Amino acid sequence: MFTERMTSDDCLWVPELNGNKLNEGLYIVQILPGGVSDIAGIKEGDILIAINGNKFKSINEAQEILNGFESNDLIEYTIIRDNTIIKKDLRVLKIFNIVFLIFSLLGFGFLVISFLVGYSKPKELTSQLFFFLGCSAAMGFSMIGITSLGSSLNILVFNFIMGQLLFYPLFVHFFITYPIKLEFRYRKYFLIAIYTVIMILGMVRFYTARVFPQFSDISNSIATAIVVIYISLGITFFINSYFKLKNENLKKPLRIILYGFLIGGIGFLYSFLIPFFIKKPNFLVQTWIYLPCALVLFIPVSFGFSIFKYRILDTEFIVKKGLVFGIITAFIVGIYLLLVLVLNSILSQFMPENKQLLTIALIVIVTFSFDFVNKKAKEFVDKQFYRERYNYRKSLLEFSEELPYLDNIRQIIDKIGTSVKETMGIDHLNVWFKDDDYQKILQNEYETTSDNAKVVHKEANFDEAFTSLFKNSKDPKILNDLYIQELKIPAVYKEVIKKENFALLIPIFIKDNLIGTMNFGEKPSGKSYSEEDIDLLKTLASQAAIAFENSRLQKEKISKQKIEEELQIARKIQMGLLPQSINSIDGIEVSGFYNPAKIIGGDFYDVIKISESKMLVIVADVSGKGIPAALYMSKVQAMIQFAASIFQSPKDILIEVNKQIHNRLDKRSFITTIIALFDLEKMKVKICRAGHNPAIYSINGKLHFLKSKGMGLGLEGEKIFDENLEESELDISNDNVFVFYSDGLTEAMNKNREEFGTDKMMDIIDINRQNSCSLIQKEIINSVDNFRGNAEQNDDITLVITKIKSKQ
Repeated sequence: MFTERMTSDDCLWVPELNGNKLNEGLYIVQILPGGVSDIAGIKEGDILIAINGNKFKSINEAQEILNGFESNDLIEYTIIRDNTIIKKDLRVLKIFNIVFLIFSLLGFGFLVISFLVGYSKPKELTSQLFFFLGCSAAMGFSMIGITSLGSSLNILVFNFIMGQLLFYPLFVHFFITYPIKLEFRYRKYFLIAIYTVIMILGMVRFYTARVFPQFSDISNSIATAIVVIYISLGITFFINSYFKLKNENLKKPLRIILYGFLIGGIGFLYSFLIPFFIKKPNFLVQTWIYLPCALVLFIPVSFGFSIFKYRILDTEFIVKKGLVFGIITAFIVGIYLLLVLVLNSILSQFMPENKQLLTIALIVIVTFSFDFVNKKAKEFVDKQFYRERYNYRKSLLEFSEELPYLDNIRQIIDKIGTSVKETMGIDHLNVWFKDDDYQKILQNEYETTSDNAKVVHKEANFDEAFTSLFKNSKDPKILNDLYIQELKIPAVYKEVIKKENFALLIPIFIKDNLIGTMNFGEKPSGKSYSEEDIDLLKTLASQAAIAFENSRLQKEKISKQKIEEELQIARKIQMGLLPQSINSIDGIEVSGFYNPAKIIGGDFYDVIKISESKMLVIVADVSGKGIPAALYMSKVQAMIQFAASIFQSPKDILIEVNKQIHNRLDKRSFITTIIALFDLEKMKVKICRAGHNPAIYSINGKLHFLKSKGMGLGLEGEKIFDENLEESELDISNDNVFVFYSDGLTEAMNKNREEFGTDKMMDIIDINRQNSCSLIQKEIINSVDNFRGNAEQNDDITLVITKIKSKQ
C-alpha cells in the first residue's frame, strides 16, 4: 500500500468498447478532465499499444509496467488514433488507494481481535468460530478496492476468493452461536446448507466468468443478493440473542458491538451503493468521496473496545505470553549468532569443508536449552512485570504442598478460604460435597456456626444439578448466564445453579469419582478468571482432594477402631454368656467348643444342670452372622434358660420359646436349635430339634443320626410349629457318645470351595469314641482347621460332645 502504490494516468483501460474487442492493445476511456492524460492530449477511444516501447498482453501486464514508474516520471504512450500510430508524452502520478486502505484495516482489525480471542480461550467453540471469522475477514477484505493485479499475485487472489467465500457463512454461524447458542430442530442441516450454498455460488461464478462471460453480470447480482441475505441473517440472529438476554451486565459489552454493527453497516451500505452513483474506478474519484467507507472500521473497533472495557478476556495473559515469547526469541537469536561465530571458528580449523556439523550442533543446543529458557523467561516476566500474580501463585503452590498433611476437613476448607482471599482477593468460597460421608464429618466438625462459615444441607435438586455439570467433563466451569443458558440440562437445574451466583466451579475428584466442587465468587477486580488462575485453583483442588480423602480415611480409621473395641467388648460379653466351666452331673462327661466366624457370632451352646440326675444340653444357630445374630442369640439363650426352669421336656421348652419370639423376630431371621435332656435316674435321653443339624450318637459300637422332625424357631406360628415338632427318647448306657454341632463345622470350606462334610466327622468320632470328650473335640477341630487351611472361616462353629460314664 505504501511502498508499491499504484501508478495512475488519470484514465481507464478496457479491452472492449461498443462491442468491439481488441486483439492487441487497450481502449482508453473515462479520461479525467484536467488529468495527466487529458493534459497530454490523449482522447476517448484512443488505443494504447505500448508504454515506453513495452508492449503488453493484458490490463494486468500494462498496469505492472506503469507501476514501475514514480510520480512525475515522463513516459511515452504509443497509441492508435484513426488507424494512425501516435506517441504521446505524459507525466504519471502515484495514487493512494483509500478504499484499499480502509478494507485492509478492516481485515487486519478482525485478525488482531480474533487472534486475541482464539489465543485466550482456544477450547471454546465461540472463540474458535470468531478466530476463523477474523482470518477469513483478513483474507477477504484486504484486497477490496484493487482494480488490477499482477500475475505474481495469484496466491493473493486465491486467498481473497477463499476469504470472501468463508466469511459470510462463518458470520452467520458465529451469531447463531454467540451470545446465545440458538437451538432449533434443523440447526445442523441449516449450518451445512449455508456453507454449501456459498461454495456452490463461488464455483458457479468462477465457471461463468471463464466459460460464459456474458452472464457475469447476472451471477454477480445473484452473489450480491446472497451476501446481503447472509449479512442480514447474522445481524438478525445477533439482535435476537441480544434481546433474549436478561442480564444487564452481559448486555453492556454486546450493546457496544451492536452500535458498532449499526455504524459499520452504514459504511458497508455506502461502499456498496457508491458505484451505482459514480460509475468510475476509485482511482479516478476524489479521495474524500470514499472517506465515509471508513465507518466499517467501527465493527472490529467495537469488538476490541468491548473486550478491553468489560474485561471479557484476560489480556494480561496475552501480554505476558508476548513478553515471554519475545525474551525466548531474543535469547535463541542471540545464542544462535554467538554459536555460529564460535563453532564456525572451531570447525573451520579442524573440518573446514564439513559445515553440516555446525548446523546439527546448533539445532541440538537450541532444542535442549529451550525448555530451560522458557521456564526462566516465565519466572523473569512474573517477577518483573506481574509481581502480585507471581506472589499469589507462589503462595498458593506453597500452601497446596501443606494441604495433604492436614487431617481436619474444616481446617482444610478454612485454610483454602483464607489463602485464596489473601492471595487472589476472592471473598466467596463455597465447598460442596456430593458424598454424604464428607457432609456428616463436616457437620460433626462444625459444632458452632457463624455467618461466614457454616454447613448447609441443600435440597436433592442441588446435588443433581451440580453433578450434571461434570457428567461428561472434568474441566472447571465458568458459570456466566450465557454458559448456564446453553447447558443441556433440565430448566429446574439451571435455576438452582443460577440461584447460587457462583462464578467458577473447580471439581474435586478422587480418581474418577466426583466428590464435590470448590465454588468461587466473582473476583473483586471484576476480571474474568484467566487460564492461569484456573490452573492454580485446579492444583489446589487436586491437593485438597487428597487432604479431604486423608481426613475421611482418618475419621473412618478412628471409627473402625472404636467399633472394633466395642465389638471386642461385645465378644467378651458373649463368650461370658457361654458356660465358663461346665456344671455337669456325676455320670456324664461334657466338652463344649465355640468359635465365631466374625468377632461375635450367632451360635451358642449351653449346659444346664436341672438336678443331680438331670442335665440339659442346648446347641443353637441363629441365621446370619455378626451383631444382629449375636443379639438374637443372647435373647433366645435367656428365653431357653427361663423355659428350662418351668418345663420338663425339650419339646415343651421349644414350643414356649417359639411362642415368645414368633412375632418379635425379623421375618428374614430364624433360629435352629437342638435340646437334649439326659436323665441318669431313668437312663434315658430326650432329644428334640427345631430344624437343627441331626445329632450323632454312638450306641453299641455303632454311629447313628437322630433325624427327628422339626422346623426353625420363629418361622411359623404356634399351630404349624407344634404339629411339626417331634421329640425322640433313647436309652443310654455307659460309653454312649452324643455329638451336637452347628452347620459351620460340617460345611467348613477349603480354598477349592469343598466342604468338610459329616462323613469325615463320623470317621473321627468312630476312631476316637473310646477317648474322652475333650480329646474327641480336639481331633475334630484340628481336622477341620487342617482341611480349611488358609481359607477364611465361612460360618460360626459350635460343638458339644457328651459321654455317659460310670458314676463315681
